[in-house]
Amino acid sequence: MKKLVSLVIIVFTLLSLTSCGFLKNSRNPETTKIRIGYMAGPTGMGMAKLIQDNGGTDGLSEKYSFTKYADTNAAKADLAAGNIDVICIPTNEAAAYRNTVDEDAVVLALNCLNSLYLITNSSANVSSLSDFSGQTIYTCKNGTPRAILEYLIRELEIDATVSYEIDGKEILTPQDLSAQVIAGNLPNAVMPEPIVTTSLSQFNSKQSDPASKWGVKIDFTNEWAKVNSTPISMGCIIANGDFARNNKGALDDFLDEYKASVGFISNPENIDSAAEYIANNGIIGKAALAKTALTNLGNSITYIDGNEMKEILVAFYNAMGITLPEESFYYEK
Repeated sequence: MKKLVSLVIIVFTLLSLTSCGFLKNSRNPETTKIRIGYMAGPTGMGMAKLIQDNGGTDGLSEKYSFTKYADTNAAKADLAAGNIDVICIPTNEAAAYRNTVDEDAVVLALNCLNSLYLITNSSANVSSLSDFSGQTIYTCKNGTPRAILEYLIRELEIDATVSYEIDGKEILTPQDLSAQVIAGNLPNAVMPEPIVTTSLSQFNSKQSDPASKWGVKIDFTNEWAKVNSTPISMGCIIANGDFARNNKGALDDFLDEYKASVGFISNPENIDSAAEYIANNGIIGKAALAKTALTNLGNSITYIDGNEMKEILVAFYNAMGITLPEESFYYEK
């Protein structure tokens, strides 16, 4: 009788643990295939070696599948529907997704710090935003470039005007801004990589006079550091809430491999191979452009998780006026 009672207690305990999710969290990582989404540009660059090592987007890896997205709206829709499990995405959109779509979504790690630059004529005598006092700086209306630029001008007390119009027409997206740069319609522009590299390449290829060529003049990493003790943080990787809750073992193993991939891609000694992997997987169209973008980005391609990730994100969200997600947003391995 005592043995029967003990058996009943053991079975009841196991059922209770299963219903609470604890046994699910210890699921064998080898049985879980993680479906990964990534975007073109810096948020996806650190993933390039992991994609390459697992057969690319058409690969037959038993551990991972990869989908490249042209825009974040499609990626977020698939994440919400459970069609993918994790996605590389801008940090501002990650917070909005958690606050409005999936209250259980978690941010796993930061993967990109600064990717924002001011470009203008290479011979221009400017090295900081303060050099634009009394002038107009151009960017796009939508997205983080305008928000960050306006924040820095305000905090640095610079008497400059931010414009996203040319000849009465609004410049809505970074792609619209790029078109205006390439056409030679602007005196300067604030935009993110890799649009910086592709815009400069196309604009400069049309300039026969070296004095007319443009280049990167201001790295926003330095401008941000003048008013903040934590770095700017523009890219991260997030997970579907249900998936994260039920597959912690597999997710933690993935993050270890992802961190190693980011470390390889961000190491200057690997820049040629890294550029090839980035181009091969459609993150930036050509290896030569990927190499230039990696050079410009410097230490911005990164992997930061845990408490450091939380500290950086909270500071960034506060600076940008973004509603802070709940504490459970910040994933812990």
